[in-house]
Amino acid sequence: MTSIVPEPALRSFLEEATARYEAALHGPAGIHAEEYLTNRGLSEDSVRSLRLGYVENPLPGHESAHGYISVPYLTRAGIVSVRFRRIGDGEGPKYRSVPGDPPRIYNANALLEPSDFIAICEGEFDTAITRQVGIPAVGIAGVSAWKDYFARCFKGYKAVYILADADDKGQGMEFAEKVAPQINNARISPMPGGHDVNSFFLESGGAALLDRLEIKK
Repeated sequence: MTSIVPEPALRSFLEEATARYEAALHGPAGIHAEEYLTNRGLSEDSVRSLRLGYVENPLPGHESAHGYISVPYLTRAGIVSVRFRRIGDGEGPKYRSVPGDPPRIYNANALLEPSDFIAICEGEFDTAITRQVGIPAVGIAGVSAWKDYFARCFKGYKAVYILADADDKGQGMEFAEKVAPQINNARISPMPGGHDVNSFFLESGGAALLDRLEIKK
């Protein structure tokens, strides 16, 4: 069974990869990648604090992600994984994961924040946007990536908002309906028709997302 916590050598490799891709994103080669992230509504603070990057010169094992956005999975113990997101509607899969990497919770550090509530999003960019508007948020990379033991992480919250996308032929609601029964105080919060969290934020703004969840900031 693959370890959930990578060995020190792998953690060192992931740190090296993240630092290299961060530097590329903020260098000349990453201009179009930075523009893409800006157009998705991510602030510079979000991009830097989440350590997003651009795969200009991939390290061994990451060759297939050349030209992708890198999305490291940051934890208190260091970087435990990295996934890759295609820029725009180009060729190849929208997302790439390292083969054999087990499902993980994205932005797991949000679980350490003192808060009565937290949001669970389907996808890393939705998580980044939710976090950006001031809602502690974690992400799961799709329905199949949810594992039953993740539910233990959400004990003690007064409200756990499951933000359900409405742009993917019902898969967003499938995700929410799979997760909600396993968590006390879960509240399914569907986005308006045709939207995921990211597109709703771009159209309506952060205040509208807070209003939708009835969160007062």
